[in-house]
Amino acid sequence: MPRGAAVIEYRGKRGVVFRIKYVDADGQQVMETVGRAADGWTERKAERELGHRLHQVEQGRRKPVKLTFGGFSDRFLDEHLPGRNLKRSTAIDYTHTIRQHLVPVIGDHPLGELERRPELIEGYIATKISEGLSAKTIRNHLTLLGRMFKVAMRWNLAQRNPVALVDPPRALEEPDTEVLTEPEIARLLTAYRQLELDPPEDTEAVWWATTRRVVTVALGTGLRRGELLGLRWQDVALLDGRLSVRQAWVRNEMTSPKSKASRRTLGIGARTLEALQEQWQASRYRTDDDVVFCHPALGTPLDPSKLSSGYMRPALAKAAITKRFRTWHGLRHTALTHEAAVNPQAYVQMRAGHAQGSITERYIHAAQVAFPGAVEAGESRIFSSVGVEKGVETAALGDTPETEKSPLAGSSQLPGLDSNQQPSG
Repeated sequence: MPRGAAVIEYRGKRGVVFRIKYVDADGQQVMETVGRAADGWTERKAERELGHRLHQVEQGRRKPVKLTFGGFSDRFLDEHLPGRNLKRSTAIDYTHTIRQHLVPVIGDHPLGELERRPELIEGYIATKISEGLSAKTIRNHLTLLGRMFKVAMRWNLAQRNPVALVDPPRALEEPDTEVLTEPEIARLLTAYRQLELDPPEDTEAVWWATTRRVVTVALGTGLRRGELLGLRWQDVALLDGRLSVRQAWVRNEMTSPKSKASRRTLGIGARTLEALQEQWQASRYRTDDDVVFCHPALGTPLDPSKLSSGYMRPALAKAAITKRFRTWHGLRHTALTHEAAVNPQAYVQMRAGHAQGSITERYIHAAQVAFPGAVEAGESRIFSSVGVEKGVETAALGDTPETEKSPLAGSSQLPGLDSNQQPSG
């Protein structure tokens, strides 16, 4: 063993504690506590840890700097994030998570202590659960914390990532109540029509009409909030019955879609086309670069929070929909769950813009719960041209290629749509 390197067994108030002593790459002596006997540490285990440190010294390891997590967080935000070329919205989310959640709970602990005591990370999880944060949100916090420790390891400020030793809270299934049923959807759209005809005090009919069309398109496409509010007229082809997702309006700026899979082109049905055509006719802003759903007077993108509180929740109340329902998320969840009841997972995944099929599976599960008749409906569609005679399947002899065509095949002109009303693109 190199000169100056040793394992020291120390007996103190905390019981038996094992420490290792060695000389770092700069020739400085280092004394480091590695663990307690009560936690399973033995002299042999400490010797292995010392051997690991000596190997790191050969790689250039220096004496760890005593730095708190709060101090490291400042460096992470100032020195690491600016060079990552992150979306502005992502950088804002990271900064908020660090300053409003992580630092207030574990900011005073030195990095080395967090390394040695992963129970502090588990304590953070317990604290956030008690504050009412969802399992998904806490998992996002842990993902960011793990990324921060990887940076600390690259900067030789830490040797381990304690997040890897912690079991994250189990993500629970989304409540099935976030799916609107067909009667509830009908009541909601009827409520909007009534609010347009007789708007409450301090509101205008044009805003109720605009919100109704936003809600209709959200239900007909399953677009994310930012994708819907970032939609431009150049992305909409009314005559072809399709729209393309190319950007999103997030945190008051136009940005790229969430992922590569989010860039997609969707076919749209007659009801959605009708709402888009109505918006085209009602809007004063119809150039290619204008957003589809904009402020009626200013042409600027809509404020999703004001739309939700001022025009979505009141309409839900008027429609007597009192169950838990997060407006924007609920509309997307409703749309994709209904899609999953009648279409294969691959199609729903493409339409949703999911990069991974595992994300889409939640809608498949929700559809099975919400629509128990979906299996029979699917089989009826699959075997619709198959007859049964004495237990033997037979195809209808009158079928021809013409009758097998989709009823939408070859349709380039939709009823009620004038090509002069068609925005370019």
